[in-house]
Amino acid sequence: MEKTLEPQELFYTVKEVAKILKTTPKTVRSYITLNQLYAHRLPNNGGYRVHLEELNRFIDGLRLG
Repeated sequence: MEKTLEPQELFYTVKEVAKILKTTPKTVRSYITLNQLYAHRLPNNGGYRVHLEELNRFIDGLRLG
């Protein structure tokens, strides 16, 4: 039986993205601020969440550039 992704598994925190990219959360937030990486802003200062597809798009752009 194939495992399906739960909805919460489709989004990453800034800290998780930083770990995947082998960089710091501050750098990831800079990418977001500069509109290089799209993230959803959570209400009540809940931080950002980056969708899996957006992270893959960003990584592909790094490989090409």
